Amino acid sequence: MYDHFATAEPDEAMKLAIRRVEETTAAGQGSYLEGLELNEVIVNMGPQHPSTHGVLRLVVTLDGELVRDVIPVIGYLHRCKEKLAEKRTYYQYIPIVDRTEYVASMNCEWAYVLAVEKLAGIVPTRRAEFIRVITGELMRIASHQVAVGTFVADLSPLGTAMVFYCFNDRERILDLLEEVSGARMMFNYFRFGGVRYDLPDGWVEKCRALMKDMPKLIDQYESLVNDNAIFLQRTMGKGVITQQDVADFGITGPNARASGIDLDLRRARPYSVYPELDFKVCTGEHGDVLDRYQVRIDEMRESVKIVEQCLDMLPRGPVQIGSLRPPYVIQPPPGSCYVGQENPRGEYGVYVVSDGSRYPYRLKYRDPCFCNLQIFGKLLPGNKIADAVAISGSIDLVLGGIDR
Repeated sequence: MYDHFATAEPDEAMKLAIRRVEETTAAGQGSYLEGLELNEVIVNMGPQHPSTHGVLRLVVTLDGELVRDVIPVIGYLHRCKEKLAEKRTYYQYIPIVDRTEYVASMNCEWAYVLAVEKLAGIVPTRRAEFIRVITGELMRIASHQVAVGTFVADLSPLGTAMVFYCFNDRERILDLLEEVSGARMMFNYFRFGGVRYDLPDGWVEKCRALMKDMPKLIDQYESLVNDNAIFLQRTMGKGVITQQDVADFGITGPNARASGIDLDLRRARPYSVYPELDFKVCTGEHGDVLDRYQVRIDEMRESVKIVEQCLDMLPRGPVQIGSLRPPYVIQPPPGSCYVGQENPRGEYGVYVVSDGSRYPYRLKYRDPCFCNLQIFGKLLPGNKIADAVAISGSIDLVLGGIDR
């Protein structure tokens, strides 16, 4: 019954992997490799394999346990997100943005709304700006909890405990976001010139209580693994991304900052009320798996500080511009603009072209995961297959953004 699968023609990725193996074998002729039997095997990791963190397919060439070559294959989640914008008004498109990097939906909405506001010359209300920062930083913490929890689960049995701790605490953040937006994942909360709803009664007090608990909860995450010999052996010095790699591959976010690149758009190209807030840009020194983990842990602590400051500074006033209430019909003047926003995974850019109608003429994303994925072909070869799983998990990919 399996004859069909055994004899099926390989797809383009498999053909490329086979050709590379043949070229490597041919290159050994006339050298010490000539006459040796090479035992390289081509296997698929994904798109169903849990270690690929989504519908990512890696065509991996193995020599024993060592990875010799990697070809990433994407497109299994493609949903035409950019093209869909051309047949929807600017307002109708907001819920679709949630479905790109769905682990950081609030931040993705924010980037899109910022781009349209810049194009149309819309200035949000001051109270809305603080609410945007609060919800965006809560989303950053929740996103990093997913990243850290699932990454540690790739390394050892300790990961099971880490997932439970991180996801249990993440539920408290989602409870807050649900109260303010009505949803737990696809929020549809940001609006041009503001946000959809004001904060409900008692919400600020609940948020303060959670932020008071968060430092202790983050300490718990670290206590599970930071002194664990297996965790340290599997992360220290593994999957090093150099500063030159950051420049060559356009890597941004925690993956770049772990290599010592002090680049955070909240500081480098500040937007909203971030210039008024006191927080530090978290960086590493070695650019390895351990530093990428630690940067995300440190960024959660900084996000807690940011949320607490915004709660203290939260002004009174409207959360929407009076002239931009339902049905939210806007027609930006003809032109184009690009806005980059600091998503939990790096620079999430939105490029919008307007022809003066109610519909975007063109829309294009610069998704950080798509850029970060490019380094896999350089980063994974030379490592054992188990370490390749850990390295790929430390990059923190979300395929909804890659296959948008």
